[in-house]
Amino acid sequence: MNELPDRVFPLPFIWRGKRLFSVRLRVAVREAALPEVLTGQAAQALTELPVPPGADGLLLRCVVDPGWRTHTLRDNSVAFVLSRDVWHYLAWTGRYEDFLEGRYSAKTRESYARDEARFLEHSGQALDLREYREPGQVGEFISHLAQLRGRGALFGRPVEAAELLAAAQRGQLRAFLLFAHGEPVAGLCLTAVGEVLHYLCSAERDDFRPWSAGTVLHLQAIRRVFGEPGFHYMDFRPGECEVKRQFANGALRGAAVLSLRRTLRNRLLLRLYGFLQGSARSPGAQPAAPDEVRELLI
Repeated sequence: MNELPDRVFPLPFIWRGKRLFSVRLRVAVREAALPEVLTGQAAQALTELPVPPGADGLLLRCVVDPGWRTHTLRDNSVAFVLSRDVWHYLAWTGRYEDFLEGRYSAKTRESYARDEARFLEHSGQALDLREYREPGQVGEFISHLAQLRGRGALFGRPVEAAELLAAAQRGQLRAFLLFAHGEPVAGLCLTAVGEVLHYLCSAERDDFRPWSAGTVLHLQAIRRVFGEPGFHYMDFRPGECEVKRQFANGALRGAAVLSLRRTLRNRLLLRLYGFLQGSARSPGAQPAAPDEVRELLI
């Protein structure tokens, strides 16, 4: 489990769209690394991790869905599954050609080759794919990404310059922009931690979607980043979107779990929270998490 900075957040209690009140909780944030999950090393983390002194509990992000009821009472804790979602990932097969053959049919591979040829014909130039890794390049990348967001769609979560600058200073930034006619038409942002490339976000101009700019960018970036030694996975993180489904070659059922100390107060809080969440959902559906909770899970 990776240890992340503690968070203080207001757990909101909402009834029929109106906030009744909120309760501030200090949680220690732990996140499972994808290789640990795939090898089974993180399987017992939900029950064995202690709550640090001064914290009300643990927020466990990016863990395999434990299969519990949403609200579960355990020996030393009371737990609530805040979200359940598909967790996509790409496991590298060793060669780019092997990845393509293992992931896509011959017909799809031919279609991707035609997409790239059409894109190059439309742009009227050789492939212009630029990579951004250095601290001095972060400002330019963020500026171009903002342009793309203003003219198209963003997949994943918004990123801040300070976050990317810190990653670049650690040598972890892997960001790409695809240009046509001298302007950016698609972008992708990754960070490298150990053997895993973490997918942060991507963007594509609406007027270049018919020319498959996003597809061309992703396949070329995948070829480049996995051409470096030491990378074995791309972690798309829990959450569904078209881009993740298109380029992942594996999936898990992921979850985010709030596990609080087993006290009467915490038992009553999570039972009430669960009741209000359940009353707001459609039959058979996972209740939508409030904004404060969604931000906590990013």
